[in-house]
Amino acid sequence: MAPSLASANNGPITQIALCRTPTAYHTDSDTPLTHGFGHGGIGGVGGGVGVGGGSGGGSVGSGSGSGNAQTTTGAAHHHPQHSQHLNQHHNHHLHYPPHHTSRDSSHYTDDAIEAGFPDPAKTWNPDARVYYSRRLKKKNSKATVVSQDVPLPNGFPAQIPPATTPLVWSGQDLTEGEYLRHLSSDDITEIEGALAHFKGLNLPLASVGRRTFPLPSLGPRIIALSGKLYGDNNGRGFFILRGLEPRKYNAEDNVIIYAGVSSYVAERRGKQDEKNNCLLHLTDLTAAVAPDNLRQAPYSNVPQPFHTDTGDVLALYSLQTASSGGRSILASSWKVYNELASQHPAHISTLSQPNWAFDSFGRAPAFTYRPLLHLLPESKRVLLSFSRRPLTGSPVSPRTPTIPPLTSTQSDALDTVHFTALAHAVYIRQQRGDLQYWNNFALLHAREGFEDSPEEKRHLLRLWLRDDSRAEKWGEIPEVLRPTWNEAYENYGEEVWPVQPQRDRTFVIEQRRSSGFA
Repeated sequence: MAPSLASANNGPITQIALCRTPTAYHTDSDTPLTHGFGHGGIGGVGGGVGVGGGSGGGSVGSGSGSGNAQTTTGAAHHHPQHSQHLNQHHNHHLHYPPHHTSRDSSHYTDDAIEAGFPDPAKTWNPDARVYYSRRLKKKNSKATVVSQDVPLPNGFPAQIPPATTPLVWSGQDLTEGEYLRHLSSDDITEIEGALAHFKGLNLPLASVGRRTFPLPSLGPRIIALSGKLYGDNNGRGFFILRGLEPRKYNAEDNVIIYAGVSSYVAERRGKQDEKNNCLLHLTDLTAAVAPDNLRQAPYSNVPQPFHTDTGDVLALYSLQTASSGGRSILASSWKVYNELASQHPAHISTLSQPNWAFDSFGRAPAFTYRPLLHLLPESKRVLLSFSRRPLTGSPVSPRTPTIPPLTSTQSDALDTVHFTALAHAVYIRQQRGDLQYWNNFALLHAREGFEDSPEEKRHLLRLWLRDDSRAEKWGEIPEVLRPTWNEAYENYGEEVWPVQPQRDRTFVIEQRRSSGFA
């Protein structure tokens, strides 16, 4: 059992079996493993990986893994029949592109290689068969061999040693006790007292904070626990508070509780869209609001590939879980970096080049160039910051035709980031009432596809947070990203707090938001 919040730093650790990647699935392997990205779970130990496919390009895996993982918070249990149920609607067949064995380099220019694969928009959720087939074709090409001896760009570290920071981790090495804390009955009573206090002040929701939502006992413990987001006390960059029961409260009370507790993690909140919404509802609004081919990912049930958001700290409050699927997937950015630096150093150079065209989906200018990987000049921290959708397009956000396409080298680097993250990820099955927080500078995140039922309809609330007390060490933002961060956190006017999901069709099909949409 995970420790209570009272023992946040010294509680007992319970060893559990995490979702472990098969030995044969290494990011430096050229074996064309079958690996779609949906909500089926990762196959058990064996010769291949099978992840259930979902909308947006995933496909049902047929690797030789001997089971499929159905995971509670970080724990893996093999349930092949359940995984088959999850996958039965996503058994898409994807043909391999032609595989040539000739080593005539005239057949293997970057353009020729990429021409054999699906349009990137069809693989917004990347398919491992495409990824490994692309790499096999490159391996067979004298003209496109990527050497592991390529030097790293100037200043980038050869490795970020795990001994220097606990933020470098692989999911298979984590235990639930490292990140899960239970709220006690006294904690819940204190939270409900703070709720009553705030409501008695008759203030707008934007006024929720430490002064108006007093938690004299719990608050200092949450502040201490928030240090784990930055590696303090052997923190892994994320944690979960468990014990709330959202069904006890009405919609507005849940928002007040969420904002109030979260203010002890980080006090400043960011706007998440052009309407100054500080709160976003993540739930499948179904075709009753907008068709599947138009509804953006936060308002659908499709899987979302690895990405980052615009925010220092991300927060989720689970009002209700899905009937199946929908796990939160986290991976250490610095573990991904270390794997790439050692196995694919050329990708470090590719990712750090300022020549990635980000689609603005109708805004001016039509696209902007920037890198995905940054070396921060003052702190010397390595930062991965990107979303796939502006780079590849997606089924509901087609890439603008006039924008420069990804090169084969870029596609390979982008997919390598995804599959490396997947190989070292931790899968978290949220429970109703969970409050989940993570450091967006240190972790990548993704989401499984999911299925709702009339009784179980996934509904999460999301906040973007910033802890100004951490600004000296963690507040450094790459110059090219500062306008986006400033738009979220600086001088944006009155905060908007929708206590119910916004069901306006125009809002849920809007493509032009730059972050938080994978």
